[in-house]
Amino acid sequence: MNVLPPPTRVAFLLGEAEAHRALNHPYLTALKEGSLPDPLGALQRFASEYAVYTRSFQNYLLICMSKLEHQQHRSILLENLCEESGQIDAEELAEIAELGIAPEWVQGVPHPELFARFRRAIGATDTPETGEIAQTWKELFIAQLTHAGAAEALGALGLGTESIVKFFYRPLIEAIKAHTNVSRRDAVFFELHAELDDEHGELMLNIAEELIAEDPANHEAMKQGMRKALGLRSLFCDRMLERELNR
Repeated sequence: MNVLPPPTRVAFLLGEAEAHRALNHPYLTALKEGSLPDPLGALQRFASEYAVYTRSFQNYLLICMSKLEHQQHRSILLENLCEESGQIDAEELAEIAELGIAPEWVQGVPHPELFARFRRAIGATDTPETGEIAQTWKELFIAQLTHAGAAEALGALGLGTESIVKFFYRPLIEAIKAHTNVSRRDAVFFELHAELDDEHGELMLNIAEELIAEDPANHEAMKQGMRKALGLRSLFCDRMLERELNR
């Protein structure tokens, strides 16, 4: 009989992250089920707001890279940075093609432009209040990464962001399919990240294991970084839901 290896400390952290309220938030459920007073409008306002946070993702990567001491660790984040610029390698292109994502939809297209494509397709427009919620999230996340050490920054961006984004995006993908006429091509930002970021997350988990092996104290720092990042994501959802219900 095959005996599975015992779960690692990083695996326990990932389990905690996947159970976090940020990924099981009533705001995401309401978007998916179309139970908000204006289902399409709610998705349009999400698109406008979330753009403020996601367009700075390359900055988050650069800050985290600057914290890492080992070149091989920085190289992993550099690959991620290249993909954010629209450069996807042949192996990954083949993988996403098997899922029905046409390479020409994404190859050479920077990810902020992919999200802008989605915003145009769904008909999102900015208003005077656009950005009030996501700007706070972005600024607090940048401050966290800037003042963090390597382990905390990796916990925030790896365990608390890249490794869990597929769970955040899945209800959004379902919501877009159910409550809009946006094509799969125009909404590919979410599906692409649900696939590619899963692999990025695994690579960051490997870095996390190595940092804990170097210094067991890094485990606590990673946990704090992860929890802070998930807390900010949950706060974003809290405020978005409150705004929709109070419209």
